[in-house]
Amino acid sequence: MNKGALLFLGLGLALLAGLFLWLRPAPVAAPAPGVLAAVPPQQLPPAAPVTPAAPVPQVYSLVVNKGRRVSGPQLIQVHAGDAVVLEVTSDQPDELHLHGYDLHLKLLPGEPGRLGFTADHSGRFDYELHHAQLELGALEVLPQ
Repeated sequence: MNKGALLFLGLGLALLAGLFLWLRPAPVAAPAPGVLAAVPPQQLPPAAPVTPAAPVPQVYSLVVNKGRRVSGPQLIQVHAGDAVVLEVTSDQPDELHLHGYDLHLKLLPGEPGRLGFTADHSGRFDYELHHAQLELGALEVLPQ
């Protein structure tokens, strides 16, 4: 090889070495034992959206036999925002009606019917069996 080619090759290698030293990432010091290292925000996975847990419904069971409520509460007290389920078992076909909320539930004989809702209206509301014209009780929804 001639001297010009060797000089050109040497200058090229020196230039590459200089660029490597100048552009390399800064060294990261290892954390001391027992110390957690911080992770740069751009390396963290995206946070999952937080969804509020659905409220656990309060279930109130009532049993009607021969036109009379034989078990279950006559007065149900809940707070506004509570999830409520009225579970009614009747020995006759009928329809549960919750006044104020204007909710209806068809009941088949001997089969529990479930009426679920969120108590979002404050006040006192009667619930009854429509066809038997039997007032079963009242729902009181107290403000938060």
